[in-house]
Amino acid sequence: MKEDNTPTHTFRRRKKSGHDRLRAETAAKLMKMGKKREVVERLISVEGEETRSEELKKPPRGHSRFRKRQKGKTWLPTHVWHAKRAHMAVRWRFSVAESPNEKSFRATQRAVEKHGGIAWDTSYWSSILVRGEEELMERVLEAVCNGASEDKKVREGRRTKECWAYQRGGYPTKPIAPVTVIWSPEEVKGSGLPRRVLVRVHPSAFFQVWEELRHAVADHNLAAGLQKVFIDDLRFELGSIKVSGPSATDALLSVLNITNPDGESEKLWASLVGLTNPAALPPDAVLGFEISDPRLRVTPCLNPPSETPEDQMQRLFRIQSNWLAPATPYSLLDPRKRTVSVKLQASQKRIDKRKSAAGPGKSPEPIEQDPKIPIILALSPLSGNKAIAGNKAPGAWTIILPWKWVHPVWYALIRNHNIRFGGITEQRQVAFDHGLTWFPADFPGTEAGDIWEEEQAAIRKENWDKKPKQKRLNYDAIKISGKRGEIGEWNRCDWGLLMTPEVDDKMDVDNVPTTSSLLATAQTLHTDSTIPPPEPPTEKKWWHIPTPLISALLRTHPALPSSLQDIAPKVLRNGIFNVKITLLHRGSPTETGRIYRLPADDGAWKKLGAAIQRGRGKKKYEKREIGVVEAGEAEYPECPEEEDLVGFVTTGNYSLTEGKTVALGGIVFGAWFREGKGGGERVCVVRGVGETVGRLGMWEVV
Repeated sequence: MKEDNTPTHTFRRRKKSGHDRLRAETAAKLMKMGKKREVVERLISVEGEETRSEELKKPPRGHSRFRKRQKGKTWLPTHVWHAKRAHMAVRWRFSVAESPNEKSFRATQRAVEKHGGIAWDTSYWSSILVRGEEELMERVLEAVCNGASEDKKVREGRRTKECWAYQRGGYPTKPIAPVTVIWSPEEVKGSGLPRRVLVRVHPSAFFQVWEELRHAVADHNLAAGLQKVFIDDLRFELGSIKVSGPSATDALLSVLNITNPDGESEKLWASLVGLTNPAALPPDAVLGFEISDPRLRVTPCLNPPSETPEDQMQRLFRIQSNWLAPATPYSLLDPRKRTVSVKLQASQKRIDKRKSAAGPGKSPEPIEQDPKIPIILALSPLSGNKAIAGNKAPGAWTIILPWKWVHPVWYALIRNHNIRFGGITEQRQVAFDHGLTWFPADFPGTEAGDIWEEEQAAIRKENWDKKPKQKRLNYDAIKISGKRGEIGEWNRCDWGLLMTPEVDDKMDVDNVPTTSSLLATAQTLHTDSTIPPPEPPTEKKWWHIPTPLISALLRTHPALPSSLQDIAPKVLRNGIFNVKITLLHRGSPTETGRIYRLPADDGAWKKLGAAIQRGRGKKKYEKREIGVVEAGEAEYPECPEEEDLVGFVTTGNYSLTEGKTVALGGIVFGAWFREGKGGGERVCVVRGVGETVGRLGMWEVV
């Protein structure tokens, strides 16, 4: 073969070279562009309803270069950007940013409170679309999300609704998670056309809410005899970005370039220039409009204001008092418009060519092929229950947009030097600083909250095992109230200790088993293989009492409100409600700390509390003269015993906003109101796990 140059390769497998390779690549590009144009034209021309599907969406197929790294988890649209700047962790089947690489504890608080802002990529939040006839949709939503369609402004699409999702028929003892409900306004009022509702839920509770809604839809369609309500999974079609801080509104105004300046929603949004606290607007406000590609703007910035600060303040006051959001349908919930905006997304190379042709410092002129990106801009709380915190906590903007457009908008937003980025740790810190609970860590009694506690308990145990015996605390050797050993499991909030045992009032003495009968039964089980195995352990007894219910219950105690009158007393006793504890003196509570009520002989604790109140603002020696004693001294009260245990601390630290130590936790209803007590002052004692000294504090519902 070598002598006569006979080729030994196969021509059909030979790599093309020279002009052949260039022609093949050009032909492939032209074919791809032609298919893309055909798809877009077909999507625009199609009329009618979208494909009816009740299947779960699959994660988007990753780039071949990174595909092996996404096994068992899904990357967010901004993962590559975050991976270089933050510690990443796998949570709820997503790879999310845990915390920035740089120190950010104080900087985060300053960005939210004083100057600048902070942004989070919250695309891991799950979205569910319910569509169909309005009357049936209201029944479906009320079967799962209690109160989702009560308010008129919510049904009109002018407000969002924060409510709780429950298991079907399990209200109020089987809560799942808090959800956000967004109704899309009607195209023509009173026309009877199908409506669309977007339900947003935390990913840790998505599958529970999805199954409950799916079964509710199936039940109502079966009762109607025709499929009139549909449910779609929009998890990987919609993403979101959350922004908070004094500069958040101006930063979004510079990035979100509206395509229709004459629209009512667009005019209302553009008039918010200079707004420093979104919480000053009506709660749960929502807007929907379309924006252009943020990459086409060279430098995202706002024009200098032409009015004085006094005029600007008066203008914002008028907007806040006369707020009336227009009820126009949200194009983001239209699958055709959403898909067209994604298909028309230009590559970064083409954007750079248009910028170069426009000249230095100039933005390229818009063309007909530029996509219109539909978005929903919703005013949301930082975290937790906004009704309790009131206007003290700053608000936040949540931008809901197509999944593929999250990265371009994020990159344009983060180029603003006043905007920082945060992770899961910063979200929890900001919520804690403002006295708000964070789902799922601060919600014991829900399935998501219990799973979170199990994971954290395993981490605490692993870290404890890594330490040598000489440097780790022996929890079995500490003495608490004269008894040796920690109460319950030290590495978790052991709620099982506080549950009321189910014991029959009358025991049948004649049927009490004897020792011989027990031995005979054991022998039978050992020899007879046909005997079924023992029943599995029963499910947990504790459940979470949402804040609206416990607030109503405490107002009417000892009488029960109408929403809780059908609950059995033993079930109500095992309910857990969220509290915020402010320590009256020194001490720093930590996670898994123990919460006690005052013991029966509470004279020493009340005396210490009165002395602390009288000694506020005085010097140390003056406090000692008044009667304030420090922990470790002989006169300091002894920690209450195990029978006075009422709850556990889920989050505890120093609050930068309040300037003192604060704790968030849960209290078992039956433990606090045991034997008819607990209706007086809400004073408690908090003891850190592994410590022997209790700290006096006051609790309030959050």
